[in-house]
Amino acid sequence: MSDDVSVFAERQEEEEFREKDWRSQYSRDNARIIHSAGFRRLQGKTQVMGPGEGDFHRTRLTHSLEVTQIGLGLVDGLIKRDKIPENLQPYVQEKDSYPDTRDGGYRHVIAAACEAHDLGHPPFGHNGERALHAEMCKCGGFEGNAQTIRLLVKLEKYKKHKGVNPTRRFLLAVMKYPVAFSQYPNEVQTAFKPPKCYYDEHQQQINWALAPFAETDRLEFVRLAHKGGKLRPQHKSFDASIMDCADDIAYATHDLEDVVARELINKYQLLQEVESFYNKNPEIENYWKQEYFEKLYGDSYTRKGLIGKLVNLLMTHTNIVQNESFEHPLLKYNLIVDKNLTNFVEFLKTDLTYKLVINWPKVQMLEIKGRRIISALYNEYILSPEKLIPHWGDLDAEDTAKRRVCDYIAGMTDSFAVKMYHRLFTPGVGSSSDEL
Repeated sequence: MSDDVSVFAERQEEEEFREKDWRSQYSRDNARIIHSAGFRRLQGKTQVMGPGEGDFHRTRLTHSLEVTQIGLGLVDGLIKRDKIPENLQPYVQEKDSYPDTRDGGYRHVIAAACEAHDLGHPPFGHNGERALHAEMCKCGGFEGNAQTIRLLVKLEKYKKHKGVNPTRRFLLAVMKYPVAFSQYPNEVQTAFKPPKCYYDEHQQQINWALAPFAETDRLEFVRLAHKGGKLRPQHKSFDASIMDCADDIAYATHDLEDVVARELINKYQLLQEVESFYNKNPEIENYWKQEYFEKLYGDSYTRKGLIGKLVNLLMTHTNIVQNESFEHPLLKYNLIVDKNLTNFVEFLKTDLTYKLVINWPKVQMLEIKGRRIISALYNEYILSPEKLIPHWGDLDAEDTAKRRVCDYIAGMTDSFAVKMYHRLFTPGVGSSSDEL
């Protein structure tokens, strides 16, 4: 490997390899996520439906595992289809078979990023996120992806106040939105929905991750601009684009399977939405037959086969695009779903899963409840955090009390947040011998 490739396997705090440890640096990144407390807690966090509503549908944990499987499949597909541009090839070569090369193992980068991509999401999904942001919007904000970065570089208990001490490549791979919170105007910072960002307090770690790139690349990479009528980050690294693509495919397909199997989408309403979409986009019939949607309501074998077929369709219709604004191949190239299917993916995610399920009154009631639980917990904890939060003294005193309370709540599972709410506010609930 060239020095340019090897520099991305470096960690901000240098570490010695354990005796007889044959793993690459990226393999170690991957292992640290799998063994982390944040990863385990994903089993108790909402994906589309809460984990306590049944035992069939996805949680954040099973979703993350499926994103990982799809992400690795996308990498294999790019290699097998010979789609990797020549100047990008040195960055995707597998070197794990050489024991003296400890910075190879590209597939581990993607696996780690996919497994870690939702680590920062709080209990109750985006409603928990909005509740915490409402409390934090004037003191640094709260956003799930930014919290993921915070866990990796500070909160996870691998190295004290250093998180998992990630490699540059891994940190870049999980950074979906490389823009600081403070770059947004005040009206965006204080809006109901938090802006996509990283926290300003982690600027030093972000600068370190971007250090190998030329200055022109660094300045362009963190640019904020209007896109689709919204002020958003414009770029992500090649690795992050694979993770993001895998996330979109999983969300568009597996969540559809969940809501159909659990009969949360009215068949008549779904078919109406499908018919309307196909009338406006008849070319989609060449990729995915309209009749398949009705067949989703057949037996479970048929449904599972169709969902697999849909995943395969989207995975095999991906291509690498080039952005001439960048010099470095890790920033120049991104993986995307073919433009012919972009509207279809958005339809599956927004018009079906979001519009017909998340906006359904019965689900909205639960979402409002989750938001209020998080707000109530925050407002009570902040009054006397040193008395109410276990091991308060172990948290970094350099952080504000608000940030530390926010971190504590964001790390909760849905069920733990409910338990704490009842313990604090419901008469007759709670015992001094309860595990906290």
